[in-house]
Formats: sequence, C-alpha cells, structure tokens
Amino acid sequence: MKRTKILQALRCYSATIACLQETKLTVSEHLKLKKAWVGDLFCAPADHKKGGVAVLVAKGFPGHVSVLKSDPLGQFSQAYDFTFLLLVVYAPNVYDHAFFESLISPCSLYLDLPIALVGDLNQVVEPSFDRSGGTSCTLGAGKEIPFLLASLDLVDTWRALHPSERDYTRTSRAHGSHSRIDYILTSPSLFSLVTVSHGPMISDHTMILMDLDFPHFR
Repeated sequence: MKRTKILQALRCYSATIACLQETKLTVSEHLKLKKAWVGDLFCAPADHKKGGVAVLVAKGFPGHVSVLKSDPLGQFSQAYDFTFLLLVVYAPNVYDHAFFESLISPCSLYLDLPIALVGDLNQVVEPSFDRSGGTSCTLGAGKEIPFLLASLDLVDTWRALHPSERDYTRTSRAHGSHSRIDYILTSPSLFSLVTVSHGPMISDHTMILMDLDFPHFR
C-alpha cells in the first residue's frame, strides 16, 4: 500500500516532521497514518479526492507543534513549531494567482517569525532549466514562486544550494516529462541553518529532505 511505503521510507530517514501533499484523504483516512513512528498528526482533508495535506510529527519530538489554520479545501495548513512558522502547501494544478495571494495574508500576521513554506507548488521557476521533456502551456507558469519569494522574503533552498544542478521532483510518464515542482522555501535566517537534498522517488514524486540545526535556533 502506498501509505505504508511512504511511512516506511520516512522512518528509514528518521524523519521528525514529515509534510505530505496531495494526499487525497479524508480526515478519517488521514488518521490511519498515525501509527508506527508517528506521534502527532495534523491535516487539511481532501475535497472530493483532490488536494489534502498532512503534517506528521515523530514520537519523542522535543518541540511543540500547534496548528494555526487548516484550509477547508485541503490546499494548505499552518503549524507553529519552535520559533518558526511551517506552511504546508498543495497548489492547484491550474494557474490561480488568487491562491498564491491567499498565502501571503496569514503569514503577514507572524512577521516576527521565520517561515518554512514547503510543498507541491505545481510550477517550475525556469521551464528551460527545471523541466525536461514534455511541454508546459499553463498561463502564468513560473511567475508565482518568484512572487512568493519576494512577498515573504524567502529563499528557494534547493536551488540556492545547487545553483547549476539539474534535478527534478516529479516524473510524468503520461507526458514523458520531468520537472522540479516541489519546494522548501525558507526565510534567510532559517536557510543559514539547513541542508536540503532530493531523496528517493515515491510514486511519481521525489522526497525532499531538509536537515535543520535546531539546537542553534531558538
């Protein structure tokens, strides 16, 4: 089962906080993820098998996670942890500037906190560099991530750490394409404490792994 495969993979990497997008699960189905190494679970359920996000927190995690907001359409949720705001996002797979604008307002309430925005944003920044094969015909594609970076003063962590590398996070066999559409965007103060890498592929997406040096961040 896909859920079991994902939990096993996360356990192998000793994940302390895991963020899942496009789960396509209801609240009751999400609760089935709370087993094995998972101590706490927060979710925004899917709407008619579309969207859905979840945050899994490992047993024994030394911090405290509180959910501030869960989107009713299962597109994003916010959690406050240690001294940063975690925003878990599954963006629409069609151009929707209003959705990205909707992410700005909640974050503006916590301007004193660093931000980590993670998820499947369904867009590439540079089509010629972040996509291989297939075509992209989505109107406005590539504009919204720079919009988020500028509006919230965020860093595209993987690209900043791998400025000249080509690597992808999603494979579409139907379209014969590979693209980098999954991101971890952080405030500069968090970026100085992280290492980010691409892990194994689970289903049609690659895991993105982030190590954050918690002891030095209070």
